[in-house]
Amino acid sequence: MPGMPATTPTPDPPVVLVSWDGHSAPLAMLELDAQPRFELLLFDYSGSGTAPVLPPGVQATVLHQRTECKGELYAALGALLQQRQQGGGAVPEFVSLLDDDILISVSGIHRMFHIARARGLHAFQAALTHDSHHTHRWTLRQGHALTREVDWVEVMMPFYAGPLFMALLPHLQGCISSWGVDRYLVPAVQQTLGLTRNAIVEAVQAAHLRPVTSDARVFRNGLTAQQEAMQLRERGIALLKQHKPELLGTAWFRRVYLQRQSRSRWQILSNGLGRPLRRWLERST
Repeated sequence: MPGMPATTPTPDPPVVLVSWDGHSAPLAMLELDAQPRFELLLFDYSGSGTAPVLPPGVQATVLHQRTECKGELYAALGALLQQRQQGGGAVPEFVSLLDDDILISVSGIHRMFHIARARGLHAFQAALTHDSHHTHRWTLRQGHALTREVDWVEVMMPFYAGPLFMALLPHLQGCISSWGVDRYLVPAVQQTLGLTRNAIVEAVQAAHLRPVTSDARVFRNGLTAQQEAMQLRERGIALLKQHKPELLGTAWFRRVYLQRQSRSRWQILSNGLGRPLRRWLERST
């Protein structure tokens, strides 16, 4: 009717993808302490086609596709969601891609979604336990706040607002490793959309159980993971130059695109020397 406000389409339920190697027990790291109130998608990255034996009462959509690395999971999930849209489906409220070595509970995921709705978050992740394998110390749980604002969330277990995830897809061409998606590409796309509220959800913890590796292998696109990251860095900067040039000289831009993220030798040494003191303090409190 004339004069009536436009209605916002109701989003589809959240989608949580959990990767699977095609032969071990599927969903082994997901604590099934509640009935999922989201669509659970199991991604067999071996492409074996083996039918998974799911825990009793658990339902999951299963995708089988042989991939080289996580960047291709983004593309495969995006293709599925785009196909659903073409069939009349809506964009999911949230989209997440969990590595198969992330220990987390269904109830924890529910709580993160609830907090994300309450805080209006667009990209978020659970805080890592202090015994987790990690690359960045800022991803570890730091206190008792509900959430902690960050510039970007890591690719090992990101949660995205559905529209943000869908907007990423055209910019992922040639991405195999997923390196640089989290730090360089997502922040640039967020700025173009105005969906910039990112946080570590301190109220929910997850554990990363396998060591973090610096993959030096060359993928079929002829690039290493680090080279892919630099390619996505340039792609992100190009997006900002086109859509948000006023951000190029800001402290945010320097933190995300220019600041060193790897530790220096002195930082590694000082962190090692401080570890016994931190352990003593933890035992004494």
